[in-house]
This record gives sequence, C-alpha cells and structure tokens, in this order.
Amino acid sequence: MHMIFMVGTAGSGKSSLTAAFTRWLEMQREDVMAVNLDPGAPSLSYSANVDIRDYIKVEDVMEEYGLGPNGGLVAATDMIKDVIEDVSQDIEDFTPDLCIVDTPGQMELFAFRDIGAQVAERLTDADKGLVYLFDAGFCRDPLNYVMNMFLASAINTRFQLPQFQVISKIDLLKDKELEQMMGWSEDPDLLREAVDAKLSGMNKEISQDMLEIIERMGVEFSPIAVSAKTHDGFHVLYSELQRVFTGGEKFTP
Repeated sequence: MHMIFMVGTAGSGKSSLTAAFTRWLEMQREDVMAVNLDPGAPSLSYSANVDIRDYIKVEDVMEEYGLGPNGGLVAATDMIKDVIEDVSQDIEDFTPDLCIVDTPGQMELFAFRDIGAQVAERLTDADKGLVYLFDAGFCRDPLNYVMNMFLASAINTRFQLPQFQVISKIDLLKDKELEQMMGWSEDPDLLREAVDAKLSGMNKEISQDMLEIIERMGVEFSPIAVSAKTHDGFHVLYSELQRVFTGGEKFTP
C-alpha cells in the first residue's frame, strides 16, 4: 500500500483535491481510497472510506472538556493518537493500493505538533509521501509564495517523507499569473527579482532571509500546477507519484 498525505494552509484546497484526485485515480483504474483525518470538518466534498469523525468529533470534545472551538480542535487532533491503531485497521480492511489522506484544515495542528509526525509514522506500514499545496490565489504575491516555500521546507524537515508540491486552484489564475508563478519555481533568480521589485521594507527583508534559509535547507521546488475543478495537471502529479513510488508503473497491477 502507498499513502499520500494532503497538507497545506487553511483554504488551500486539500479536501477539494482529495475528492477530485481520488475520483480521477479511480477512472485510471487504480484501487484508491480516501481518508479524512480532520475531526473538525463540518462536511466533506467526498465520501471518506475511513473517517476520523467516527471516533473523534470536535463538538463532543468541546462539550466533554468545556473547551472553545480552538481548544477543541487542538485536543481532538491530539486524541487521534489514541485511536490510530483502529484507524489503521479500518484502512487495511479495505486493502487499497493507494490511500489519499486529507489532513486537518488548520495545517499547524497536524504539521507542527508532535501528533502529525506520530500519525504519519504509525498509520499503517504503507510507503508514504506528502503533497504540499500552494494556494494559487494566495501565492500571486512573492511574499506569500516564499512563505509557502518556507513552510514546505519546514514540513519536509519534520516529516522526512517524499514531498510533492502542487500549486492548487490554478483555474483562478490568469495565464500570465500562472506563467509567472511557474517561472519563480523554475528559476530562483526570477523569484529574487520579484521580491526585490514588488516588496519593500520588512517584507522584503524577511523574504530575502527566508530564501537564504530555504536554500540552506536544500529542499528542491518544482511544483505541479493543478486544478481540482478542471483536472489540469492530474496526469503530471500522477506520473510523479508513480515515478517515486513504483518506478513508473500503476499502483494497482
């Protein structure tokens, strides 16, 4: 089994991509399933084969412990470790070849707390990877683009899993905007020029400092432009997943 975690900032399109990409993979005749790991999700745009809310719901945690929404989310996410064996067994009962895991909407709850790395390690013995979503609309600005590069680098260091970056929701971009964003990925000098030209003051200094740190961390960036709405880029993402995990073969023989 192979397992892919969808990670990104709130609103970056993790659930939408999980829904669309899972359906698309099914059309490629892959034996794939979707898992929801967000105990606070009010609703889902896909039918989760395994849903953490069957074990933990934020509303129940808030009521039992007298917590507010934020405290409830933190506590509920931390509780995932207590049911991880049950969730693993539920996934294994489906015997999928590929498992797409939708992580909590508030990325920091999963990516920057100990629970995230624990879940990634303990959730079955599958070969695992991570897709990091750059929100296309948010990343038009070079400051936000660099910040996402920094977050992706930090997550790469924390999880130590193969990472695939995608620019999500590209249907919201004009062709020129997408071309510029992809240019930042292909030529770091273009991104530095954009930072120098479009930013000033503290934002410029912070972006320059982050770029230096990212370079030292050594994470390679070659994001794939995708759209859950139009399925643009799905073939490219699929090919990259195959290249890394199966040597270019289908996940389902």
